[in-house]
Amino acid sequence: MEAPFYIISDNHFMMEDNSEERDRRKKLFSVLNLIKKNGEGTLIIGGDFFDFWFETKHIIPNGYNNLITKLTELSLSGINIHYLAGNHDYWDFGYLEKTIGLTFHRGDLNFQFDNQNILITHGDGLLKADYGYKILKKIIRHPIFIKLFKLIPPKISFKIANKLSRSSSEYNHNDKFIDIVMRDIYDYAFKQWQNKINIVMVGHYHQQKIINNDMGTLIFLGDWLSKFSVTTLNKDEIWQGNWEEFIKKLT
Repeated sequence: MEAPFYIISDNHFMMEDNSEERDRRKKLFSVLNLIKKNGEGTLIIGGDFFDFWFETKHIIPNGYNNLITKLTELSLSGINIHYLAGNHDYWDFGYLEKTIGLTFHRGDLNFQFDNQNILITHGDGLLKADYGYKILKKIIRHPIFIKLFKLIPPKISFKIANKLSRSSSEYNHNDKFIDIVMRDIYDYAFKQWQNKINIVMVGHYHQQKIINNDMGTLIFLGDWLSKFSVTTLNKDEIWQGNWEEFIKKLT
């Protein structure tokens, strides 16, 4: 994997065509165009890039054509793309890898850079009290469930899967649980630091923050619903800001 690293997460692009969705995509395309112009590095998507993704042999979700085209152009330009499965878009079975040329990760992404051990996780299911979602996650990701689910007509199955992907949103998208999220994810990061991980990056919870201490670094990757977060990592620094600040920084 080649530096610099550009990390985005929880974009939640919708299958809808409205002014708000077009504006969100325009912001992303500005970021991707600048990465492409820069000509080197790795884009890492921390999960939930699509608000819903479930593919079958004969059909994929509608409304994402320009997003897939833009990522394909970026990949063809020489930028490596790594995509972590989220709870909204876990069910890719090869289309994104084949079409875009990215690497799809069903679990966490671990790599080394500049003598640092780095872990990036989407983060769903990490909260200690989120028992219901932890059980549901095991069920809906089981090969037997996926095989049976594909037998349901897409018009019905897509609606069901879309509903299931939102099952843990009470914790993840609501700031009233911020203390719980910060406590549990910090405890998770602490365990990783004890296992010689230096930098832990976490998506899913729609928080944007960099926490440094003597043991390591914890980074919340933000979202693209309101924060439009971009995190960068190179030998000089770890940086985080919104899409506009990223444009100003690199131009």
